[in-house]
Amino acid sequence: MRDFVELLVFHDERELKKAKWLYHGFILCEVKKCSTLINDLIDKKTEAGCPVGDRIHFVELTSRSAGSSSTKTAVKWAKLFRDVCYRNMWFYLLGVDLSNINYDAFGLKSNGRDRHYRIYNKFFEIGLFTACRWFFDPTTVDIEIEGIFSEERSLERRNPFAFYAPYRINQRESNIKIKTKHITKISSTPSKEKRYPDYVHNLNLVDVLVGSFSEVFDYSSTQDGCVEVAEQLYTVCDRLSANPFNSRSRYYKRYAMSFFPRRRLNSSEIIQSKTSQLGNHFYNKRQPCLRQQRLL
Repeated sequence: MRDFVELLVFHDERELKKAKWLYHGFILCEVKKCSTLINDLIDKKTEAGCPVGDRIHFVELTSRSAGSSSTKTAVKWAKLFRDVCYRNMWFYLLGVDLSNINYDAFGLKSNGRDRHYRIYNKFFEIGLFTACRWFFDPTTVDIEIEGIFSEERSLERRNPFAFYAPYRINQRESNIKIKTKHITKISSTPSKEKRYPDYVHNLNLVDVLVGSFSEVFDYSSTQDGCVEVAEQLYTVCDRLSANPFNSRSRYYKRYAMSFFPRRRLNSSEIIQSKTSQLGNHFYNKRQPCLRQQRLL
């Protein structure tokens, strides 16, 4: 008899134009455990003296926690992620090395915006599908995704982001079924979100995680708050990168990350291949830069 899991997915992204990296991060949470995760996040936010309705946004963490309730909240969340959250959620980060992507595979240079949409949406699909495949054995577990939530942003009408990944994943012959036809876009500020205010805390958490993991590997910000929060997750990043298949780790099959591609791909390799055929181009080991750069 096959197991059955109902999930909610929370997504955030970060693009570093100078470093040429695009990151997609995903929190996967069982529907029945989502309230536990939310309550833990709110409790830590309250402990930090931060208003529950405030947004926690990684790039806005300019000050150290001693002088900022937002940074203090993010630090507490990072510690919670490190020590507790693996019991109630899964987290996957996909980092895309844009310097190894053949942009011509995604359209003409003259159609720059459309090409960017295709890259962004394609790797969102690959990231979510890879997360589900890694965390849940397709031979024994059926997955039903009840909803996918991402930060509300203005999108041009021709950008198919809201519908692309649910449609594409549902077309695959797999153990994954997305019940919703579109990604739900919600405010990143709890006090401004009317439909799903509690879910915004999960969205803010994935923002902090994507920002922190990227900061560890890229050291793209020298802001005191960003560095302090990233430091809390340095060891986690290092472990997931250096020894990702350690079955004795408490993070095994709960937290994971991978980078793509290992080498520059030609025009047909990404568009025409399924994720399973791209497996050889994913890799895990990457040197953290956060502490190295500071020593220079």
